[in-house]
Amino acid sequence: MTHRKVIYWLAFSDGLALLFLAFIAVPLKYVLDVPLGVKILGPIHGALFLSLTAATLTALGRGVLKPRLAAFLLIGALIPLGAFFADHKLKQSYATL
Repeated sequence: MTHRKVIYWLAFSDGLALLFLAFIAVPLKYVLDVPLGVKILGPIHGALFLSLTAATLTALGRGVLKPRLAAFLLIGALIPLGAFFADHKLKQSYATL
């Protein structure tokens, strides 16, 4: 699998994990006092985020990604729904290559 595909799937997975964490697990924890979702999804999101960061920086260092696109990916990973916007930009960059 190429760097671009790995980064795409990591960004997509991280985006989903962040959405589930922010909009399902955290409200369940604080509204219904059910912390299990945060205990499970928190580490999953953390691992995906760190993997995405490492893959993005590696691809940037190898010249596979442009700096602006790498910044979009890293910033998008911090914002709910931002990862999907970054994925869209990543798909657009594939079309231009």
